Amino acid sequence: MKGYYFLILITVLLSISCSGEETDPKTEEPLPDNFSNALFFSEYVEGTSFNKALEIVNLTGKDVVLEAEKYSIKKQTNGSGDWMGEVQLSGNLAHKDVFVISNESADIPELIEQANQLKTGAPMNFNGNDPIGLFKDGILIDIIGQLDKPEDFAKDKTLRRKKNSTEPSISYETDNWEVLEMNSIDGVGDY
Repeated sequence: MKGYYFLILITVLLSISCSGEETDPKTEEPLPDNFSNALFFSEYVEGTSFNKALEIVNLTGKDVVLEAEKYSIKKQTNGSGDWMGEVQLSGNLAHKDVFVISNESADIPELIEQANQLKTGAPMNFNGNDPIGLFKDGILIDIIGQLDKPEDFAKDKTLRRKKNSTEPSISYETDNWEVLEMNSIDGVGDY
């Protein structure tokens, strides 16, 4: 009889130790990828005349339906006043892809060719002292430029977000951006 209880005890202990190994999250769960919490601006073109474009990148780990999540862009004219000229973004944006919105009057053909959406007037008539905001469901989630400051931050420049900046920010930090010459468009449409 003692042998029978001993055998049951060994069986129970083995069962407990084996089940503990199977549910250990440290050994079974792969480490998650680092995804951003929302879309964000990746490029800004403030070129000659109507050569204006904005690029938005999706590093969220999922495809995004822009209308469903109510993404839009607005500008603040000359760094003062209310946000204006809202344009709703439309279409689908796959993970690791970009969405380009260009001024439809641009005379650089590549800005038109790379565009997922074209718009004339506000907000796509921005200048280097007009902060541009990316909004999700009416809430500012990313910005290019200093809100409520009329100084030129990107007059006649192309700005490209550095690859180590992987989250939207409502605080514009110049250290997060490469500054390129006017009408530099070689990176538009490709993150």
